Amino acid sequence: MHTTRWALLTAGAAGIAASAVTDGRLGRVIWLLTSLVCASPLLARMWRERARARGPWRLVAAGFAVRLGADLAWGAEGLSKGTVPFPSWNDIGYLASYGLLIAGLIRAAGGRARTALLDASIIAAGLALVDWMMLLHPYLHHADPGGPGATALALLYPVCDLVLFAAGVRVLFAGAMRDPANRLVLLTLGLLLAANFIFFAHAATGATRSVALLDNVLWLLSYLALGLAALPRHRPEKQPQERQTQERQPQVDSEVASHPRILMFAGAAVIGPVAFVVQRGTAGNDHLYVPALLSAALSLLLVLRLGGLARVAQRRSGELDAHAGELERRGRELSDALVEREALEHQLRHGALHDPTTGLANRALLTQRMEWALTRAEQGRHALILLDLDRFTDVNDAHGHAFGDEVLVAVTALLRQLAAPSDTLARLGGDEFALFVEDVEQLRAAHLAEHLRAELKAPLTVGGRTVHLTASLGLVHLAAKAAPRDAVADAELALRAAKRSGRDRVSVYRPELRTARETFTRISAGLRHAIDRGELAVHYQPVVELPSARIVAVEALLRWTPAGGPVPPLDFIPVAEETGMIVPIGAWVLDQACRDAKAWHDRHGASLTVNVSVRQLAEPGFAEQVLRTLARTGLPASALVLEITESVFVGVADDAAPLLAALDGLREHGIRVAIDDFGTGYSSLSYLTQLPVDILKIDRSFVPADPADAAGGDHAFTRAVLQLGTSRQLPAIAEGIETQEQARLLHDLGCRLAQGYHFAKPGPVAHVEAAFLRLNPALTP
Repeated sequence: MHTTRWALLTAGAAGIAASAVTDGRLGRVIWLLTSLVCASPLLARMWRERARARGPWRLVAAGFAVRLGADLAWGAEGLSKGTVPFPSWNDIGYLASYGLLIAGLIRAAGGRARTALLDASIIAAGLALVDWMMLLHPYLHHADPGGPGATALALLYPVCDLVLFAAGVRVLFAGAMRDPANRLVLLTLGLLLAANFIFFAHAATGATRSVALLDNVLWLLSYLALGLAALPRHRPEKQPQERQTQERQPQVDSEVASHPRILMFAGAAVIGPVAFVVQRGTAGNDHLYVPALLSAALSLLLVLRLGGLARVAQRRSGELDAHAGELERRGRELSDALVEREALEHQLRHGALHDPTTGLANRALLTQRMEWALTRAEQGRHALILLDLDRFTDVNDAHGHAFGDEVLVAVTALLRQLAAPSDTLARLGGDEFALFVEDVEQLRAAHLAEHLRAELKAPLTVGGRTVHLTASLGLVHLAAKAAPRDAVADAELALRAAKRSGRDRVSVYRPELRTARETFTRISAGLRHAIDRGELAVHYQPVVELPSARIVAVEALLRWTPAGGPVPPLDFIPVAEETGMIVPIGAWVLDQACRDAKAWHDRHGASLTVNVSVRQLAEPGFAEQVLRTLARTGLPASALVLEITESVFVGVADDAAPLLAALDGLREHGIRVAIDDFGTGYSSLSYLTQLPVDILKIDRSFVPADPADAAGGDHAFTRAVLQLGTSRQLPAIAEGIETQEQARLLHDLGCRLAQGYHFAKPGPVAHVEAAFLRLNPALTP
């Protein structure tokens, strides 16, 4: 970089010297080439940094470039014609360059440099008097450029120089001297103005506009300084502490009362009177010397006095600045403390309204958003979607809760992509999410819910593992003025309905769901005290042998008769299972049934069949409880049959394995296991080979209803079950026998055990005793 600078200095100096000593056309050519070479770094840098250069200095550079173009055009015209007329087309370029330079310098000083503007105006005012006496007044009285238009144009140039001078001084006072490149630009401006002044001063007193040696050299020196300013410079990077110190310094003109500036003011104050004396003294006006010199002395003394006052004020200002700096430091400390407090408050507010794992809104923020949306307008339809990941506990059990949280974060990212920016997405806890959609039609809300369900079924890659998820969704449509709490409750009812229907589906809220939930609540409240109040009873239905109809077993059936009347088992049994009350109720049923069946087994050899739910099987110590009950009541283990629904055995390798282990332990003691309602679940006939089963109970829906339809589907299924049971030595019991024809047909198909209203209805102990008298008379004592 130093080599380039020295090369430019050498070439510029050589060109300037050659131009000064060469006359005629050759000297003009040398002048043009020298100006172009000196300004070439500016042109190159303008092109190279055209996109990132700062706006003010880009204007200044453009102004000098336009000025160079006008000079080249003037020189070329002079070479071709010998003399350049005035005015000419290149005057447009000169005036345009003035506009660009003045605009750029005004912007470079900044809008807040008021002190610099005032100081520049003071100095420019002093120079204006010189311009008037040396340029403008002589132009008006001596020069004849060629008509009013030419005179106005000739006067415009000194005025532009004066404005350009004031703008340059303002930039100088605004702090531009700190940058070496800026100093060279301002030096370029000074050389240009000096050359212009000499040129116009000569033109003001002469008959023609011509270029002399001195102004020619000054113009070339201005281009050389401009080229040096455009060369890139290495600037050492400031340390962070230095940058912070400069940033903390107040933006004031600290040099307002400096000695150089006071001297410049003094020069501006005396330049007018001195010029007046010099000009008028040559005309023989000796009597004007003393007043002019006294005016100059008075102006000088006033400037010095005001400068002294300014320096005192500056010193006092420095003291105030020191105190202000201390106050500022303490203010920053207080501000930092307030910022930290505000950040902490924001963090606390955010934590109170957002889920820490996913960053989503929590239940409180969801409620706030819903309250605002549901109360801000009288009309409008909204929707609330609750989403629960099916069997998400399997993910936590298999990979740990940390991985489960990562999956929840990935699910959150997916839901954010599917939700609109105006929707409120929240995590309510665990693996349950909520999406509140404002101003949406019911059909679109339903499509959105189905879209969410479908997208969540796609394989999800988290931490290098692929996870397969499904989701159950509850959707509720909301009108204006709906209560957020009721809306969430309705959506939860719909979500619960989706899970009960098999998961991986969308359920829309219906009023019947609330009615069913109210019934559920009422039934669960009554069941909690049913045992203590003596409202439960065990009824029994005989299981007979075909074709003799002899009773070989009885099935225990629970009945509940509260004060308001009997409740059907299909209504209260699911409630007991969902609430877990089936565990104590089932224990009571087992104990009561074993006590009642002891006598029937002793007299008739009849077995006892008791229904057992999944909740009972999953209860720790269930097998020990059954064995204790048998020991307490005296009923042999071989006389007890536990009925399990077929759905218990789906997924033997996973959660059903502990249940099967408990059943295997009971079977080792002689207790038998029956599949109840076989055919209504999900297993196949061949699946029976893998299950701990001793008896099959064919659901009533597969029992042939029409004995004449021997080729019907019910016949085929029943025949297949009976054949498989025979091959596996598994007795089969047909349920729901209503007629003698059904009993005969089942016997013909190979079924040896049956139960139904045709033989006996379920009833209390007395009814069962009567059935024994009727169907087993020979064995009744």
